[in-house]
Amino acid sequence: MTPESLALTHAAAFGGTGWPAQDFQQYLADKTVLIFGDAECFAVMRVLGPEAEILTLATHPDKQGTGRATALLDGALAKLGTANVTEVFLDVADDNAAALALYRRCGFTQFATRNNYYASGASAICMKALLSPASPR
Repeated sequence: MTPESLALTHAAAFGGTGWPAQDFQQYLADKTVLIFGDAECFAVMRVLGPEAEILTLATHPDKQGTGRATALLDGALAKLGTANVTEVFLDVADDNAAALALYRRCGFTQFATRNNYYASGASAICMKALLSPASPR
């Protein structure tokens, strides 16, 4: 995975408004950030102690609807659980039905809402998943 390939997929997945390559370069160099997946389907997560935050998850539109994101996220959560991460947090736009369904399938539940959080006017649904190293996903 290169910063450029990640940026291309991110832009495609988010309708051309993805993060620039230099952001991904910084994440690749950050020891608190893990990137799971490949250039066509990936999750960027910051891990601090027993908590992790999903900063972004993107699947190239040509690969969406194939189960790749579910498999990726399930695998990432299993790895985090065995690394003593106990909670994973994320924000997702309330109008992103596919992402909301993905996160619910993977065990995330809503705990708060941030109204009008995104530039589009969408609200952020704050979600979390509780992990256990004894319970493989």
